[in-house]
Amino acid sequence: MELTHISEIDYQELCFEHFDFFIAACGCQPRCYHLASNGNLQAQSKLLLNIDEKDRASDRQKHLEVFNSFGFITHNVSITLTDPIEQLLAEICDQNKDQLNILIDYSCMPKKWYAVIIDNITRNNFKAKKINLFLSYTPKIYEPEKRMTSTDFFGPLLDARHSLKRKKPVTVLAGLDNHVQLLKSALAEVNPLNMLAFLPVSRSDPGYTNAVAENNSSLLSKLDSTHIFRYDMHDPNSMNSLLTSCCLDHRIHHEVMIIPQGPKVFCMISLLISIRYPDIKLWEIIGKNRNTVQGKGLAASDPVIVKASFLDDDNEEFDA
Repeated sequence: MELTHISEIDYQELCFEHFDFFIAACGCQPRCYHLASNGNLQAQSKLLLNIDEKDRASDRQKHLEVFNSFGFITHNVSITLTDPIEQLLAEICDQNKDQLNILIDYSCMPKKWYAVIIDNITRNNFKAKKINLFLSYTPKIYEPEKRMTSTDFFGPLLDARHSLKRKKPVTVLAGLDNHVQLLKSALAEVNPLNMLAFLPVSRSDPGYTNAVAENNSSLLSKLDSTHIFRYDMHDPNSMNSLLTSCCLDHRIHHEVMIIPQGPKVFCMISLLISIRYPDIKLWEIIGKNRNTVQGKGLAASDPVIVKASFLDDDNEEFDA
């Protein structure tokens, strides 16, 4: 299926939509059920992906019970094996419908999971002619946290298609977070010719904005001011425009790699751009002991919603 549209949706508009499926992930942070607690949302079927990890098991169990009270059906999934997610997606999308509306709350969902969901939709022509994904991210209240300094994994988010070919100089677009040492190690490994840095600005939590800028000051001081971009993490439209423009400016003469270490909404927009422009590489950094720095994870604001529409390759666009 082909990605045809990306747009921002106001959170309040979700109450006027009817969803065939609502997919959420049960994590150890209470923001994982913030969207699900909205009783005005209309979903025919509610599916919960339960992360198969032992850390903070009591929190996960408590949140699992909350989701159960909202009518979600639980599917236990390994954080590394994505076959069950692909099978579930095939069952959902292989229906003879002109249009499917699927609400996905990826606030506490591993990057690999939502990357696999979107990648599978683009690599398959399902029976549903059009699929609208409503992608929801609930920001969390910033808490000072222990910074990760050692890398467990650095490589393509999806598969070998995102490997560097090294036929052109590399330009890295890096979404910054508070774990700057992980990014520095990644940059040393890639050794890019250029780096563009993207600083998140949170309207609801200026403490987070200030912390990211301060923790990355040593890295930012080495960059030309024209290579530093501040973006509103609550405005997916402007984020998409900014990232797309930077990618298109460099992709002709450089091999472009995005390292989305910023908020998950930045990673989601980066993922959608890499789907639209397959030559854009998307790599992730996973730090060691990452589960020890998750914090309380209380919701900081209303969710940020992106609507991504996919159309069957064999069908022309239709009104729906």
